[in-house]
Amino acid sequence: MAAIGLRSFLPAEIQAPIIVTFHAPNDPRYQFKDFYERVKAKGFILYPGKLTQVETFRVGCIGCVGPDGMQAAVNAVAEVLREMEVLDI
Repeated sequence: MAAIGLRSFLPAEIQAPIIVTFHAPNDPRYQFKDFYERVKAKGFILYPGKLTQVETFRVGCIGCVGPDGMQAAVNAVAEVLREMEVLDI
């Protein structure tokens, strides 16, 4: 996700292996509901990240998820951000 410009909410040294929280893009074209629906249509489910005052979204990574599955999820997120013309990540 860092490779496509998304920033993790927590530093790597304290990040848990179950769910990862990312800062939402700053671009006004980013709307979580639209983002969620588009990523879901590509076969992946995201979670809203309203646990803090900071706009975030979360990605679950628990279970049998290998490198290929994670890369497919990152690719889906990147494709959706391009489709939405979200530039300010």
